[in-house]
Amino acid sequence: MHTDSLYVRLLVSCVFLFAWTSAQAQLLTAKQESIYSNVLKQKRPVEVYLPKEFEEDAAQRYETLYVLDGDWNAQIMVNVVSFMRQVGFIPAVIVVSVPNVLDEHGINSRDHDLTPTVVADLQRSGGAADFLAFLKTELVPYIDQHYPTNHVHLVHGHSLGGLFLMYVLMHEPALFDGYLILEPAMWWDKSVLDAVIDVKLADVPTNGKAIYIAARSGHAFEGMGMSTIETIFQRKAPPDLHWRITAYPDESHDSLKLKGTYDALKFAYQGYTADRMDLFPTGGIVIRGKPVFLVGETDRFDLHYSTDGSAPTVASPKVDGAIAISDPEKTQIKLLSNRGVFDRAIPHGLKSGTVLPPIRTANGKTDAWHVAFYPAEAWPSFKRSKPFKTFDTAEALDFADSGRDAFAGTVERSLDIPVEGYYVFGVQSSNKVRLSVAGRQLIDNDGALGHSKQAFIVPLQRGLYRVRLDFQRATKDSDVDMLVFQCKDGEPEWWKNELFKLSSRK
Repeated sequence: MHTDSLYVRLLVSCVFLFAWTSAQAQLLTAKQESIYSNVLKQKRPVEVYLPKEFEEDAAQRYETLYVLDGDWNAQIMVNVVSFMRQVGFIPAVIVVSVPNVLDEHGINSRDHDLTPTVVADLQRSGGAADFLAFLKTELVPYIDQHYPTNHVHLVHGHSLGGLFLMYVLMHEPALFDGYLILEPAMWWDKSVLDAVIDVKLADVPTNGKAIYIAARSGHAFEGMGMSTIETIFQRKAPPDLHWRITAYPDESHDSLKLKGTYDALKFAYQGYTADRMDLFPTGGIVIRGKPVFLVGETDRFDLHYSTDGSAPTVASPKVDGAIAISDPEKTQIKLLSNRGVFDRAIPHGLKSGTVLPPIRTANGKTDAWHVAFYPAEAWPSFKRSKPFKTFDTAEALDFADSGRDAFAGTVERSLDIPVEGYYVFGVQSSNKVRLSVAGRQLIDNDGALGHSKQAFIVPLQRGLYRVRLDFQRATKDSDVDMLVFQCKDGEPEWWKNELFKLSSRK
């Protein structure tokens, strides 16, 4: 979308659905735990990072991200999670770091814990079954019992950790809901897991599950055993299983972890947004059979729609940019997420109706805006109040000369509609605002409730229409903006056709 329109800069470019979370939404300092495992016959260290929100509301429950090889991978996860929380891409989560341990001989436990079979030159290998039992019967239940989890578990593993997660996926797929698998060592023991995956993948449960596998492209893709795995997934993965294998160029085995962790989390939490999702216009009147076009930030979200009244599915048409709606009562829009937990219906606020008639059919001179400022207590009815200031303006509301920080106001003018068709009226205010056209109230909104931008599409005839905007200004930082756009037949990019604007911004 390329436009210099003030309203689109406020609405389309930066406001649609982009949920910036407070910079304070971080993870707390890790709590050090030590759990004795009867399965592994050893004490296992664990680090638990709670979200900062837990300090404010101990009753909340969160999804849990387990990080294998936590001694060197946990900090990457913590940093990526913190960043993705700040930009609103994931919800508050608990991160559980699962470090490796050294035995009395200084041998790292990962060669035993994360490998599915014993190979001749690594006698301590082949402990994946025991480590899986430890996770399933001891660690995960312990975390669920002692921390504020919602019993939804995701897991992150790199290299041998990724190999182990492929083993888990085939033997206990229900243990985790999201599998974040980075550069898995599928070459292990002459690719011993290939045959297992080929047999069991088709039976992996799909509900609520997302699988992301990151690997290096080129020779490394084949060398790590990923070329075979990709073929198996293409042939055997259930049709409704959400999975993705991504090959990254120009990365090393270790550098892949940063991009892979970010992309894997983004895939697992695809569809998440803390904000209400709106398409613009947010409401309006549709003449049945004459389509209107809704727009929004759809690139990051998987939106599908139906036009027969049925609930949209992944097989329904996908919203790609603008969506044309001719029969609003039968049109449904739905956001679909990879794990299904963030699915939601998207309201469109449109209703079937008729053309709004003008006050005069003959064209005439369009007035300037007639502005009146009233004491703040005059809201919501101005009939019994007298304005303390009145003036006319072309397109600027000068709040600086009002002499008051808080007040209410009205602005009116006659709008000359040159061509019959759809027109979009948009308003922005952090306080209360009402918009009427030809005596019909189109918008009644309180921006203080969190949705300060509203737009209404209405079919108009050629002629003069009286437009009135009532607003409340609570503080000296409050602004009011209104724009009107003409919708040309068959052209979805209505925001490019600005008819006029009114703004209190300098």
